[in-house]
Amino acid sequence: MKVNRQPLPICLPAILVAISIIATLGACQRELHFDPVKDPDHNILLRFRPIVGYDSVKLNFGDTYKNAFNENYTVKAFKFYIYGIELINTDSGKTFTISNDKYFLVNFQDSASTVLPLSILPYKYNRISFFIGVDSARNVSGAQTDALDPANGMFWTWNTGYIMAKLEGNSPVSTSPGKMFEYHIGGFRTGENVVQKITLLFPYAQNIDMKSGKTTDMTITADVNAWFSNPHDIKISANSAVMTPGPLAMQIAENYSKMFTVVEIKND
Repeated sequence: MKVNRQPLPICLPAILVAISIIATLGACQRELHFDPVKDPDHNILLRFRPIVGYDSVKLNFGDTYKNAFNENYTVKAFKFYIYGIELINTDSGKTFTISNDKYFLVNFQDSASTVLPLSILPYKYNRISFFIGVDSARNVSGAQTDALDPANGMFWTWNTGYIMAKLEGNSPVSTSPGKMFEYHIGGFRTGENVVQKITLLFPYAQNIDMKSGKTTDMTITADVNAWFSNPHDIKISANSAVMTPGPLAMQIAENYSKMFTVVEIKND
């Protein structure tokens, strides 16, 4: 017996819908993408350490030391502002700058303030630079907070601005009451500006590869004896108090700009 087989009905609308869904999914897949994952920054612990003389004798508050003129002195305060920290590679010309709005007050009587945690772009660097002081805009910006809070004892008036660096102590050759010497160095106006840019080579002129997610521990010494000489002779017996902007303050600032040395780098 012959069986007549009828063709299965084709539902054209259903097929068209299926084709449309498949095409839409394919388009979505083609457009799907992921943002690249940013590598972690490199971390730096920047440590400042006070010393006396180029033999790296540790400065202890209250101990007696001699400057280049054989004048005995003791230190009771030693602090300064820094900002505009940069990591530099002089071979490639690449520079990474920490925000110029970020200020730090390094106070050697407060150990917590002498270690600065920073994050930078991973790269090979061979120098570090920073400014010591407070820029002119900040000097006339009114009451501020954090490191620039006047409560830190580093602010004169709205007219004369911030004390950029401070050194205080006692010396038997001082002519001030109580045999004190006080160097409060400030001045931001033209002809009085004591802000200094410091650029320091890494030890042995080496390039340090600061890798993503790793940490570098960098120690920078600050030699208190540099305040008194090179290039200007500042004798305590002749100048026991410098507490206003002017030529003498600018000479001391030029002296202490030479006090920094990168002495050690521990790199992950």
